[in-house]
Amino acid sequence: MKAAFAFGSALALFAGMANAHTYLSKMTIGGKLLNEGQCIRPYPVNRNYPVKDVQSTDLTCGFGGVSSTASETCPAEAGSTITVEWHHDNDSASDDIIDVSHLGPCLVYMAPLESNGKGPVFFKIFEDGYDAATNTWCVNKIRANGGKLDVQLPSDIKAGDYLLRTEILALHESDTDYAVNPARGTQFYVNCAQITVTGGGSAEPKGYAIPGIYKSDAPGILFDLYSSYTSYPIPGPAVYVSGSGSKDNEGSVEDESTIDSVESSDAPAEESSDVPVEESSDAPAEESSGAPVAESSDNVASDYTESSTEESNAPEYSDSPAETSAEESPSSDAAQDSVTELPTEDTATDASEVPTSSAPLVTYTTTTTAAPGKCH
Repeated sequence: MKAAFAFGSALALFAGMANAHTYLSKMTIGGKLLNEGQCIRPYPVNRNYPVKDVQSTDLTCGFGGVSSTASETCPAEAGSTITVEWHHDNDSASDDIIDVSHLGPCLVYMAPLESNGKGPVFFKIFEDGYDAATNTWCVNKIRANGGKLDVQLPSDIKAGDYLLRTEILALHESDTDYAVNPARGTQFYVNCAQITVTGGGSAEPKGYAIPGIYKSDAPGILFDLYSSYTSYPIPGPAVYVSGSGSKDNEGSVEDESTIDSVESSDAPAEESSDVPVEESSDAPAEESSGAPVAESSDNVASDYTESSTEESNAPEYSDSPAETSAEESPSSDAAQDSVTELPTEDTATDASEVPTSSAPLVTYTTTTTAAPGKCH
């Protein structure tokens, strides 16, 4: 009976996967609402699809993000708070922001605009992961707040033009290393905007390369959302804190083990060990003990095909479920995106691969190339 319930729950979770993705839709800077194309770099058709390969150049600014540019680079005062806003399809009142099953952290980075994100240039200015006291993820918070998240800019960074890189990590398939099984793995929802920092000081925080900053098997990227946990290790470097020093400050790295070849060096590189990657088990999951499991959407089941443009090689994703509960979650009637030119691959996951667990309840209730101009 328990096994049948787990299988049925998995199918219910799969039903919501077609309405699962998200993208940076708007920003508010100095009280001014800014849309895609103004400060946010315009997207290809598949604007709300995730990057999964941590070595892909699409991880820098999302699909087509490096090859595009916003029409404006919008001014923001150093130390001020800006609001970033994600949506699944659009900014309508019925938009579900991101699927309830896609729990994970939110991160924000900056880099000098002139770099266009190339090289060790990104420094982290914001992160929000999991709060054990309230059993709440950052994704819970933005869903409850209409997709909005407030982010404070460092007060002492050098004035100038910057890329502002936003990122959500969806962990519903992170129990499997993408390098082992590309049909699963962490999903990175990445976008970039362009801002001009005014005021400030002379600080130039130490930068890291993206791609290069993450490893697919690093803590926080390889993570079992359906196990028992009381904390979550946010991947990447520590958040830069105003006054903590310039780019020569070595105290800004939170955990070097999560950072993959992000600094250039004239010294010869050490040879890496040939430790094999541990394959995920194909053994059937243990039956649930009856404990509540992670909540998901109850939309009608649907397959979908990733869409793309010429500048992007976005793969096809088929979000395979992990588990669900009987509690009702928000749903969306949004239609699937599709472009026929996109090469696809069959990444659907067998129902037999669906993990079940006696994990604690993860639930909540929530009701081509011109110089960029300046906006005023």
